[in-house]
Amino acid sequence: MKAFLLSGLILVFLNLASRASPAAEDTLKISQKEAEGLFLNNNLELLAQKLSIRQAEAQIIQAKLWPNPEFSIDELNLWTTKNQLSSGETIPPLFGNFGKNREFTAELTQVFETAGKRRKRIALESVSRDIASEYFSELIRHLKTDLRKNFFELSYHQSFLSVLTGQDRALQTLLTSFEKQYAQGNLNKPELFRLKALKLDLGQQIIEAEKEVHASQKELCILLNLPSSAYLVVQNAGNPDLTNLKSLSLANLIETASLARPDAKISFLQQTWAQKKYDLEYAHRKPDLTFGMNYDRGGNFLLNFFGFGFKTDLPVFNRNQGNILESKIGIEKSRVESQQKIIGLEAEVTQAFRDLQKSLDAYQKLDPAYGQDLDQVFEAYTRYFAGREINMVEYLDFFEAYISNKRTMLLTLKQVHDSREELIFSTGAELQ
Repeated sequence: MKAFLLSGLILVFLNLASRASPAAEDTLKISQKEAEGLFLNNNLELLAQKLSIRQAEAQIIQAKLWPNPEFSIDELNLWTTKNQLSSGETIPPLFGNFGKNREFTAELTQVFETAGKRRKRIALESVSRDIASEYFSELIRHLKTDLRKNFFELSYHQSFLSVLTGQDRALQTLLTSFEKQYAQGNLNKPELFRLKALKLDLGQQIIEAEKEVHASQKELCILLNLPSSAYLVVQNAGNPDLTNLKSLSLANLIETASLARPDAKISFLQQTWAQKKYDLEYAHRKPDLTFGMNYDRGGNFLLNFFGFGFKTDLPVFNRNQGNILESKIGIEKSRVESQQKIIGLEAEVTQAFRDLQKSLDAYQKLDPAYGQDLDQVFEAYTRYFAGREINMVEYLDFFEAYISNKRTMLLTLKQVHDSREELIFSTGAELQ
């Protein structure tokens, strides 16, 4: 009886657990603005780069610290023998019985940096912090472009998949009708098989389109740090503002890029860093000073001896010549690299600008009403074919032409979005 009740309880529990399990996929409708908000808050690469900035700030704190003073005790005798005390000389205790006949020395030293080394080291680390901050901006520039391109890629594939599934539904309705006619002997077998072959081919296209959707889904989920079960549905992809895009000036875009792009700023900061490095290495030509105070108990003719002194390196052989030369070459190297960066920047902006103009020209040639007209014509062709007013060859030709034209229209819009994002990427600034 107990075993029966236990089995019943287990079955009830499993039934409730199965009902409570979440769906395999969680559909999330998302706009471009919402996607970018999630990206800035959730992306793990951005979070890691933010920590790099904090690391650079910690190095500034470290650079501001003074060297620690040093304290040492030396020449301490842990015991005394009768032979050592045979001369009759003794050392009184420090307090109570502690320290009787104990000899030792103590020394306290402090290093003082010369030639403003500490100040120059802080300046060097401050530039490193600024570079880390610009690397964060550069990472945002790259990842945001990837995000937007994947967003428009997903929009394109989902729109094209919608076209294919609509075609599949229409073809299924037509095929069902033709199968009935074939069963009644009103249709020959080759025509029915040709429709089935078309549906098989369309089914394969749908599978390929779904794979493309899944690939874009994967990239977006990684960028947005969403669970793999999320299924994103693009909302409000929108059309580009042709008026503003056509009014862009190449010269203004190049100027904007030289001022706004993080990698351009990094190249200038690296020149500053190289100069600060040279200043610090040049300051190392001058040796630091070490001041000290020492105490000697019982090791001198004075029982308690206090002395003061200082020490410094003598720059006879090593005056930091190699490091100074290396940092001086680094200044010239960073200058050359900065020039190369500007040349590459101008070439990238020019290419992106020209690509955008080509994409805009292709997009403007599309008739805004053509897509709707195409749908209406397809519906009419389907009715005509169902009513046997046109033959199989005419219908199949238009069927393929319809899909091809829909793909071209969607692809042309995607190319405009992609070209616009490439121009934003190359200039490092949003386009009005």
